[in-house]
Amino acid sequence: MARPKKIQAQPRPIRLYTYVNAEEEAQVKEAADMADLRISVFLRKLALAQQIRPAKSRQSQELIQTLSKLGVELNRVGNNVNQLAHAANLENFPKEHVLLDAKAELDNVLGYITAAIKEI
Repeated sequence: MARPKKIQAQPRPIRLYTYVNAEEEAQVKEAADMADLRISVFLRKLALAQQIRPAKSRQSQELIQTLSKLGVELNRVGNNVNQLAHAANLENFPKEHVLLDAKAELDNVLGYITAAIKEI
């Protein structure tokens, strides 16, 4: 990851030093890594009481992708159910196997949703 360029309107020529023990150093590094910030940026934000947001974890990014795919599946199944309802309203009731296929698709998507919710 390349170092971001310093904003010229806000130069920071003054360097501050502090002393920590090995355990404190590890804690600071871990907290900065969790926020996906360099240690200096993390400590500055902390000292100035600025908001520090944790970076999105790989697990949460995978969950977002999974939920996005589920949304597509739900949309597809919803379209099928809408077509079945439309046919039923016109008294052109679909064949039993068509209804069973739609139910199987709904059960499948419901299983995916349940698994995704359990991951949260």
